[in-house]
Amino acid sequence: MPGAQDIGAGNALVRLEAGVVCGSDIPRWDGSEWSGFPAGPGFPLHEAVGRVVLSRSDRLPVGSRIVGIPQDDRGVQEMFVASDEAAVVVPDRVPPAVAAIVQPLSTVIYAVERLGDLSGKSVLIIGFGALGHLTAWLLRLRGADVSTVDPVPETEAGAWGSERHFDIASAGLAAADLGEAPDIVVEIVGHGQDTVTDAIRLVRPRGTVLVMGVPGPGTVLPLEEAFRRNVALVGSVGPPWREYLTKAKALVELHTDFLAGLITHTVPFDAAPDAYELYARRVPGRLKVAVVV
Repeated sequence: MPGAQDIGAGNALVRLEAGVVCGSDIPRWDGSEWSGFPAGPGFPLHEAVGRVVLSRSDRLPVGSRIVGIPQDDRGVQEMFVASDEAAVVVPDRVPPAVAAIVQPLSTVIYAVERLGDLSGKSVLIIGFGALGHLTAWLLRLRGADVSTVDPVPETEAGAWGSERHFDIASAGLAAADLGEAPDIVVEIVGHGQDTVTDAIRLVRPRGTVLVMGVPGPGTVLPLEEAFRRNVALVGSVGPPWREYLTKAKALVELHTDFLAGLITHTVPFDAAPDAYELYARRVPGRLKVAVVV
């Protein structure tokens, strides 16, 4: 566990209050896509909230609650180190597990901003897990007409901005099912190539495919098809953290009660492995799983 000796300039030592598991954690947790497996203590968790106990940054005062990306993604431990370039102070009135949503929401805001003006645009989201819910919600707030597809049944899709939800695999979806091919397809499954291939197939000619899911090793894409259909491929990962964590914090403060619905399961810190076991299984009703101290 890190201590005072690990705190450099611009960093803070943070006592964990809650962490939320991300889909990108799972292959690093089970070793399926991680050459460094097994990793050291606290790995992997990067959506973390805690109280600053020691600081060498004016932006992260002692006693404040922060959302911070733990150094080396080692967040599943009593203390973690966070940099002021990848952290933001959040108010105590926001519950810790809900505050952790600031981190994934920051990546969604960054990705959606890369799409430009969305007013009246038709968007299909492939993958309607927790990040898909956040993306649909934000796209709808920005004026897009949103459809979603995921083989896991979803009864509350409309509340999160999806006007049409297809509970099938994207391979079974045809553009005709949507009425017409969408202007934009967002892929948020990752760890494979089939869903990105489906996105390229389903988007309209001269449309845009936004890839938010983390690709698996050796992913091969149908580049010729994308080329001949003039499809724009956009990848999005790792925003300028300080700027986008701040933007996400503002939205979480404004919509705290609504976004709390994304946290469907909580697990005590002493049983943290159970959170990863639960998150690794796609079952109806399971969105974000929080580890709470």
